[in-house]
Amino acid sequence: MGFLDRINQKAAVGDEDFGYEDGDFVDYADEEYFESDDAQVTPIRSVANVDIARIVTVWVSSYKDIKDFAVEFRNGLPVILNLSEAADGERARIVDFALGLCFGLEGVFSRISDDVFLLTPHSVSIDSRGSETEHDFAR
Repeated sequence: MGFLDRINQKAAVGDEDFGYEDGDFVDYADEEYFESDDAQVTPIRSVANVDIARIVTVWVSSYKDIKDFAVEFRNGLPVILNLSEAADGERARIVDFALGLCFGLEGVFSRISDDVFLLTPHSVSIDSRGSETEHDFAR
């Protein structure tokens, strides 16, 4: 008997090994075993797997520095993007990239001022307080 034949023989299960005697098998098909009227169900809420105890602020002056904020945003952190030191041509490219990044990762791109933007991941919500009128940062 070869090696594989011995393994096959040990692995083979005969019907007599797992047969049920009369009365050993309980059939729950007729009972409402899996249903309960008093079961309490908690709705599913998404939970961020990132510690949002910090917000990253990045000053970007050229398009080659976009990795500085893109990696942080991709990791689920809110990013304040300051473009006050960027030239107008570079600023347009950086804003276009940031908009695409936010759209691709289902985040929110918000203008805070002419040179400052807030990139918010989908797992973070923005609340506005301190004024009777609500602020719309997503303009």
